[in-house]
Amino acid sequence: MTITTSYKRKSILRSAYLPIALCMVLYLGSVSFGSESNPTVQKPLATSQTPPSGIEMGLNMKFLSLSLKDSIVYALRNNFDIEISKLTSNIKDYEITVQKSKYDPTLELEGTIENDETPINSKLVGGLETTSINPFIEKGKTANAVIQSLIPTGATVSLEYNIFRDFLNPSPFSLLNPSYENYVEAKITQPLLKGAGWFYNRSLIYIARNNKKISLAQFKSKAIEVSDTVQVAYWNLVKAIEDLKVANKSKERAEDLLKKNKIQVETGTLAPIEIIDAEAGVASRVEAIISAENAVKDKEDELKKIMNFADTDIISDAAVIPTDKPDFEPKRVELKETIKIAMRKRPELLELQLKTENADMQTRRRKNELYPALDFTAGMRYTGLGEDLEDANDSTFSEEFQGEFFTLALEIPLGNRSARSKYNKSKLKKQQASLNVKKKELDIVVEVRKSVRQVLTNIERVNATRKARELAQKRLEVEEKKYRVGRSTSLE
Repeated sequence: MTITTSYKRKSILRSAYLPIALCMVLYLGSVSFGSESNPTVQKPLATSQTPPSGIEMGLNMKFLSLSLKDSIVYALRNNFDIEISKLTSNIKDYEITVQKSKYDPTLELEGTIENDETPINSKLVGGLETTSINPFIEKGKTANAVIQSLIPTGATVSLEYNIFRDFLNPSPFSLLNPSYENYVEAKITQPLLKGAGWFYNRSLIYIARNNKKISLAQFKSKAIEVSDTVQVAYWNLVKAIEDLKVANKSKERAEDLLKKNKIQVETGTLAPIEIIDAEAGVASRVEAIISAENAVKDKEDELKKIMNFADTDIISDAAVIPTDKPDFEPKRVELKETIKIAMRKRPELLELQLKTENADMQTRRRKNELYPALDFTAGMRYTGLGEDLEDANDSTFSEEFQGEFFTLALEIPLGNRSARSKYNKSKLKKQQASLNVKKKELDIVVEVRKSVRQVLTNIERVNATRKARELAQKRLEVEEKKYRVGRSTSLE
């Protein structure tokens, strides 16, 4: 009964495993919590690797000495679900970078060459009278460079540099031929309603960061789940081994009884039927040993599977020898304090709270998108002209030819059903997320209350079972004395 109680003691609260699991994760050093930098993606560990330090292999790999701590560490390090959770967390780092990348500046380069020849329907060509159709030739070359970037207020800023070389033939009225016409233009376009504001334009980054935190909470939940599963499998194996020991001990006692019965039958103090009964008892104990041995193998395989041992040729056939034994140490459990700890440390509750924050931010984004688009544009342009590129640049940057422009553009969606539907949908999702948080809080309270009651009940059961065992031992001693003097039979 001591073993059974120890199994149930650990179910006091899933949050009790959080410090253990997190310490194991930090011990492994494979995930950087809270970091938003691009991670180094780790490859999953090969299943054929040697056991971790602290695990003792027996001669010729026939047995594997394993402590509970080693089991948890190895499972966290080598479990496929843990590896998948790590990669998911790393993926979220890149999603944050993707959202930040929209503020990266872009550079656009463009070049154009145009050669046009068109007939001139005029008697005057180049200032001279003519009677034939002459071509008008225009050769143009354009080079354009634009660098632009989005800023957190939602504005787009750009700087443009343009070069245009033009050659005309004939060109009776041109001052310069060929001519170079350049301009430099700086411009900013700022949304004033839809798409405006720091929050709207950075909200996707905030959501991506929360998604990273959600992935870490899921990772913690998985670590706790794996740790919990390992502990259950470990203690189940311990119990199966103890059951096998009990079955062997019971068989020894049945064989001793058979020997005693044979002696007493030979001396005439016992009926021959007692030998048959004793032999049946021995056969029954042998069957129990076979079942117990099979149960031990099943529990070993369950533990190996969790630690990813099952397909490892080196240790898949080795018998697992648990080195830890269950201890019964009753502890006082305060219900209110335990509930507070659970509310603070349960990762699945944190996950739902973060999802509620994301839903709230999405609702605020959708509300902004209900507004009409009102964009204000302002800019300044410097223009220059010259017979070569150098002269044109000198003219451009001399600031002699300067212009400014301002634009206010309004776009009003008629009906706006799409934006309204998205906004209403986001509000419902926000309500849904809030209800999920409240439901989880209630579930946690119920789980904690149930676990605390179970702990207290198991403590009382252990004490009662110990007392019953002591009384059963005394009764066995009395029956053995009565049996030796012939006042009792083996059936009693």
